[in-house]
Amino acid sequence: MVARTIDSHFAGELQLLRTLQLQPSEPLARWQGRYGVYLRDQATGSDFMVRLEPGEGAEALRDKVLVARAASREFVASQRAALAQLQRAGVQGDFFSLRALSPLYGSMRWSIAVFADPQALHKDADLLDEAVLRAFSEVVHLDPDPMIDIYPASLKPAYAQPLAKGYHGMVEFIRGAPETFMQAQDSGGDAHWRLGAQARPAPYIVSARQPRLRAACYAEIEAMRKHNHLFQRHRIYLEPSRSLLEAYQIPARLQAQGLRQGHTAFALLDRVQGRMVLRGIVAPDAFDAGDIHAVSGVYAYDYVFATDELRVRPLAVPDGVPASP
Repeated sequence: MVARTIDSHFAGELQLLRTLQLQPSEPLARWQGRYGVYLRDQATGSDFMVRLEPGEGAEALRDKVLVARAASREFVASQRAALAQLQRAGVQGDFFSLRALSPLYGSMRWSIAVFADPQALHKDADLLDEAVLRAFSEVVHLDPDPMIDIYPASLKPAYAQPLAKGYHGMVEFIRGAPETFMQAQDSGGDAHWRLGAQARPAPYIVSARQPRLRAACYAEIEAMRKHNHLFQRHRIYLEPSRSLLEAYQIPARLQAQGLRQGHTAFALLDRVQGRMVLRGIVAPDAFDAGDIHAVSGVYAYDYVFATDELRVRPLAVPDGVPASP
């Protein structure tokens, strides 16, 4: 019925991509028995979806498609406007944009996915070229504040559909599975870096109960922020994701140096003496200190991408406690 209806009413206008039975999770149990009909608008090259309820026939499907197509075209127009704004700022290369109202947060959110070759860091080169960095130094101040995530270039095939257009439509097929723009707004788990203008550390890496350690911790963080090479040049920072830290086994390697239960509390990509380096702070929990908020010390670390070397140095430890590494 679905194929006949689309062919009868929208031949040459819409391409039927697939019809999938929706798999409900507990919060979406109302989708039980529903089908998602995925279509491509030939006029825009973008995809959209309509939900077909049990018992609905050709007429209901046609009416839903008309409404959904109109909404998709309006959405595409807004995405193209956002893309044009980025292009005017000078953003280029492999990236796509998504600026849309978040049903979850009730506000506009702007996500930008950028793809870069991580091997550049192993050659002591910047992750992004100078023109792109300069462009993003302007983009970070746009409204709404963009969330700029940097993905490994090896993932470009998975995101080929939005990359080809430069924007994320209402629905995109990522790794062969449909992803709505709402799902995309809360994704980013594949990203290795986040680019931004702030790089705010967590406020309670060390509590006020350990004033000497706290002062050492935040003084080091402030120095890292102030002297960061990207901040000095473009007033931006690159912060690693958990995926990046795990990819280079940073948490495990810190623990191997005696920093048990160590958590990476703050880190930035930097250039130190010509080397591309991940500079960070680690403050391992001190479970035996009689204070659940206590840490057993504050340490700074540098991870050198070109040599795979991890260097750790103590900033401060509690009185009477020797430095671990």
